[in-house]
Amino acid sequence: MVSRREFVGGAAVGLAMMPAAGLGRTNRAPVATVNGAIFNRAPLADQPFAPLPLGAVRAKGWLAMQLETMAEGLTGRLDEFYSLVGPQNAWLGGEGDAWERGPYWLDGLVPLAHILDNQRLKDKAQPWIEFALRSQQPSGYFGPPDDRGTGKDENGIQRANSADWWPRMVMLKVLQQHHEATGDRRVLDFMSRYFTYQQRQLPTQPLDHWTEWARHRGGENTASALWLYNRTGERSLLELARTLVGQTSDWTAGFAAEQPPTAHGVNVAMGVKQPALAYLLDGRSEHIDAIRHGLAFLERDHGQVTGMFSGDEPLHGTNPIQGTELCTVVEFMFSLEALGQITGDVAVLDRLERIAYNALPAQTTEDYMARQYFQQPNQVMISRDVEQYAQQHGGTSQLIGLLDGYPCCTVNMHQGWPKFVQSMWAASADGGLAVLNYGPSNARVTIGGVEVQAEQQTSYPFEDGVRIVLQTARPMAFPLHLRIPGWAEGATIKINGQDETPVSSGRIARLERVWRTGDTVELIFPAKITRSMWHKQLVSLERGPLVFALPIGEEWHKIGERSGIATSEVFPTTPWNYALEPGAAVSLDRAAAVSDCPWIDANAPFSLSTTGRRIPGWDRYHQTHGSLPFSPVSTDAPAETLRLVPYGCTLLRMSEFPIVKA
Repeated sequence: MVSRREFVGGAAVGLAMMPAAGLGRTNRAPVATVNGAIFNRAPLADQPFAPLPLGAVRAKGWLAMQLETMAEGLTGRLDEFYSLVGPQNAWLGGEGDAWERGPYWLDGLVPLAHILDNQRLKDKAQPWIEFALRSQQPSGYFGPPDDRGTGKDENGIQRANSADWWPRMVMLKVLQQHHEATGDRRVLDFMSRYFTYQQRQLPTQPLDHWTEWARHRGGENTASALWLYNRTGERSLLELARTLVGQTSDWTAGFAAEQPPTAHGVNVAMGVKQPALAYLLDGRSEHIDAIRHGLAFLERDHGQVTGMFSGDEPLHGTNPIQGTELCTVVEFMFSLEALGQITGDVAVLDRLERIAYNALPAQTTEDYMARQYFQQPNQVMISRDVEQYAQQHGGTSQLIGLLDGYPCCTVNMHQGWPKFVQSMWAASADGGLAVLNYGPSNARVTIGGVEVQAEQQTSYPFEDGVRIVLQTARPMAFPLHLRIPGWAEGATIKINGQDETPVSSGRIARLERVWRTGDTVELIFPAKITRSMWHKQLVSLERGPLVFALPIGEEWHKIGERSGIATSEVFPTTPWNYALEPGAAVSLDRAAAVSDCPWIDANAPFSLSTTGRRIPGWDRYHQTHGSLPFSPVSTDAPAETLRLVPYGCTLLRMSEFPIVKA
């Protein structure tokens, strides 16, 4: 039985014991740009990795098909189904919604467009970008006019607080990504003027002047100010960043004291990276310590098997029937992506991968045309009658549909997969390339003026290793950094099929050599089937980054429709009330091939078989499973063979089980 994962500092170690990458580096890159990536200027603290420019990374294999499905689904067509991000949106100059919904959508649409190099999606995003740039007033203010607010919203349209700092934070992220992908110089001047305006206004109109959201999420604004500083060197941006940190909720103190400034799950997911941004400004290790403490607190008091914490919408304990909001999933991923690059901590990157390959695919339909506001690790029914959530939203929080629950997830969910793909590869501060997360993808960069392409040939996480194939315009020496997951005990690396070398799990291996076209690096990750313990001694089965769940038969009931997209309840058709036999064997069954659409039960790339027994009397209560039996639990029911599949392949499921008393 393995314990819950802990957040621990992971120093990088090379096969030849090369210098470590991580916090406290002093060998700053001599120039800010490495491989087209931008590292921190003095006096900011150093960090081991930096993102590659948007578009330098492409998805391959099943992951490419996932992005293509998004392009043909709601991400690429949301304006056709949701009028609030249509032509009347105020971020296009119309009279409609003036707050976060348009910018949220663009924050996923823009990276998807450039990762796929999809001109239709680029053309769809461009009018939003042009409006934002043209809307800037002589003062530096931009966006919908600041006199739009009527004091209330109308018919679900958010017109109030049109001048709020918060939606501009999201649009700044959109413009940053646009600049990275296109080199559009207008963005830098535009942001400089806006930040001058913001510094002038913040003393009298602080972050919480209009709403509390900007105060809790001020880290997004700080990150944008530092992004611009690293490109322009404008010293006034450092003062602005300090002002923003001072007006943002104190996540360092909150996490250190296990009392986050707010219990709202999405705010917490965003706030996780705020202390790291403060660290970049002042170099104080207490900020990083607070992140470690905060993540441990979230897992201990609110953790769920997917790597997420509950939040329906506030933090809500460890019970697997509590929900997690889709916005929380994608925002937590984005925070962990940033933390992984700032700290180089393998445990952070392991957790990111765990969320991406479990929680993320489980909350949208396979055609990416509908989503679920809250998901549950133990989700035995999807119904209007579920009552245990802190926010019910009229009974719609669990339904499958377009806007059920609250519309924020409909516009914000799109960033999850594209940003994860983009963050798989990074530039390293020692002038090399890093693979921080695994999945079929490739990166094209320039190192020392030489074009280098590197591809992850794999069906990971449905394969126990990765083959990295390099192409170089000419032989080139540079370091290649490879994350070795914490769960991959006994991992090995082979270069060009020779000299299989053991490497330590939970570390980053550093390979430095002269690379030539056709060179291959093969990583073998021995993935063992393990049991982890969760709420009230419940047990889950895992293998590598994947959590396994019992799929429950589904009977769909359409109860409504929005813009031609059904709103549905889903009822169970097969038993779910099982306890696992603690000593039973667990076997792995592999499919013949990995489907381009692996995240459905019928296409599950592999499954586990084990033994369980039903628990008579453990039934549904308020359309979810009733009070958990004390584990271990006594039962006289006969033993049955249970088939478990990857969590992301399920909709109705059990993933945290009691065990049978011996």
